[in-house]
Amino acid sequence: MARHFALVGLALAAASAVCLPARAQMASYCNGALVADRFDTVVVPGPAGRASYSVMLRNTRPQPQNFQLVVSGSFFGRPPAMQRSIAASGTMKVDLGYSPNMPGVPPLRGDQLAQVTRIGCM
Repeated sequence: MARHFALVGLALAAASAVCLPARAQMASYCNGALVADRFDTVVVPGPAGRASYSVMLRNTRPQPQNFQLVVSGSFFGRPPAMQRSIAASGTMKVDLGYSPNMPGVPPLRGDQLAQVTRIGCM
């Protein structure tokens, strides 16, 4: 009986891991003015599923920070290259786009997302 509960627990943990976001280490932009606290990948499994990507940015300065974010990855729904602003010491989640699930092609994670995300400060 205990073995049954252990197997059920392992199966539930594995299933929930599929839907939980994957998080990566942070990156720094604009001489440390903006920090990417995390890059998230949320995967909806299945052949019609997709991986959605986002970044949580934090302004490390005590004044608002203007910036422009450009995603060079081949995602659908990429954000337009436009000026944005984060409040003094504030945070902002920015959706980076999504990609459909492709057999044999894993979704981007962590450092891979950081490499396709460019941020310039004004």
